[in-house]
Amino acid sequence: MWARNTSPLTVTDNEQRVRDPLLISLRWWCHVGVCSDKLCFEALPAVVKNRKRACLEPWVIGLITFISLIVLAVCIGLTVHYVRYNQRETYNYYSTLSFTSNKLYGDFGREGSKNFTEMSQKIESMVKDAFHKSPLREEFVKSHIIRFSQEEHGVLAHMLLIFRVPSTEDPEAIDKIIQHVLPEKLQDAVGPPKLDPESVEIKKINKTETDNFLNNCCGTRRSKTASQSLRIVGGTEVEEGEWPWQASLQWDGSHRCGATLINSTWLVSAAHCFRTYKDPDRWTVSFGVTIKPPKIKQGLRRIFVHEKYKYPSHDYDISVAELSSPVPYTNAVHRICLPDASHEFYPGNEMFVTGFGALQNDGSSQNHLWQVQVDLIDTQTCNEPQSYNGAITPRMLCAGFLKGKRDACQGDSGGPLVSPDSRDIWYLAGIVSWGDECAQANKPGVYTRVTAFRDWIRSKTGI
Repeated sequence: MWARNTSPLTVTDNEQRVRDPLLISLRWWCHVGVCSDKLCFEALPAVVKNRKRACLEPWVIGLITFISLIVLAVCIGLTVHYVRYNQRETYNYYSTLSFTSNKLYGDFGREGSKNFTEMSQKIESMVKDAFHKSPLREEFVKSHIIRFSQEEHGVLAHMLLIFRVPSTEDPEAIDKIIQHVLPEKLQDAVGPPKLDPESVEIKKINKTETDNFLNNCCGTRRSKTASQSLRIVGGTEVEEGEWPWQASLQWDGSHRCGATLINSTWLVSAAHCFRTYKDPDRWTVSFGVTIKPPKIKQGLRRIFVHEKYKYPSHDYDISVAELSSPVPYTNAVHRICLPDASHEFYPGNEMFVTGFGALQNDGSSQNHLWQVQVDLIDTQTCNEPQSYNGAITPRMLCAGFLKGKRDACQGDSGGPLVSPDSRDIWYLAGIVSWGDECAQANKPGVYTRVTAFRDWIRSKTGI
């Protein structure tokens, strides 16, 4: 039977019966076996002999304290300076720039067209190079063409310039540099198009004005979590402004289908959404990431279903609907871009489908908008016997995963399948149409191919 030693710290006469805290501590560590025997035998006598000598003089303690305070003050000062310097403010500018091109204005003047994108990229790239060759290379964020307008001797590019400037900088000094840099550096720009540096005009604008310009462009959005989305079936909830063109179509107040805003008064949706529900007076439309409460709510004036849509066939599954009054564009509600008929979407392109539909087959619709990233699947693969066995027509496209797990589902019908271009402007690639249950292996979602109906949409809406 083991007994615990209850008095290991007793002081002997040979140790002058002093209860020195350092000595008692060292003896205890020796007793429990933490220190080596050699250390114990050599250190214990030395502790007693040198205890007086080990005490620091008051002036030494004062000096150490003084130096410590200086070091602490320097560290605090450096930290404050670092934090202040790295706090940045956003500066927004509206700029116009004249240019001439070997292309006719009609070739690139229409927003959302391929030629519009290409011309915008060229000018944005020239502007970026100009600022990257200037003292503002670290502060310049981006330029963004918002529109073109025709002039007597050329074309005027209207664009936004965005900078992130340290809060320590003088705003007036930065403004002078910005005003000076672009006309100077664009002298070296190589076209086409041929820019006129002397025509540059730049005006500082506030955040509200910037938002208004961006919201009036098609396909712009506030991106936060979309690129990280993993899980509609297998999706994630959406934050306000992420997919501002999404609408909910409600029959007698109950959500039935999704839809996509293509301008302030027109929606695109699926034909089958209106198969047995044709009276526009009983439909309402809501916008925003929740159905209740909505950001905006509207009625419908009229509905056009494609003339060749015949139930139970899924072909020609497209409709357009006119709102009872225009919706104002905001950060949370504005339009998608419509692709040209010649626009190509390729397997591997980034795509998202959004909706208020069920999170599993035969489930209930959701009050909150959901999103899921999907892959475009080529028609040949989708028409294989184990998939849809030839049912996919040239007016349809497939998106999802052959292994299943992520997909649109009931209640998402009519909603958007969207994809960005190289400028991060988003286009309506598809309309949620049909599928074999939800998220089943070899049964990806099937969508109405919007490019196949571009002329039909224009004929009904003028867009």
